[in-house]
Amino acid sequence: MLFKKFIFPLALLAATNINAEPVEVPVKPIPTTPSNGDDPRSPIVTPVFYLDGYTLIASSNTVGSTVELKDETGTVVFSTYIYIEGDINLPTTLSGTYTIEVTRDGITFQGEIELE
Repeated sequence: MLFKKFIFPLALLAATNINAEPVEVPVKPIPTTPSNGDDPRSPIVTPVFYLDGYTLIASSNTVGSTVELKDETGTVVFSTYIYIEGDINLPTTLSGTYTIEVTRDGITFQGEIELE
């Protein structure tokens, strides 16, 4: 009986880790040259991404964006343009921490992404 009490929680924990939810990849705008105040643009809408393994899940507000992953030297190791909302499959050969840069409508957003 003790065996069953011990194994069930371990199995439940393992199942929980296998079905983990995607993790949000936070990106922030990179400061640019200030405008002269005559810029009538709407507020900046930050693109939203989620990472699930090697799949980058892009929300609808990312359509029309260019996504680049850069290594620690600033070299672009992956680049794509988002035509439609959906999943972006990242190369499984990548591992480690990368800078993610997302450019849309002349505004660049930047964050970090961890691939294992």
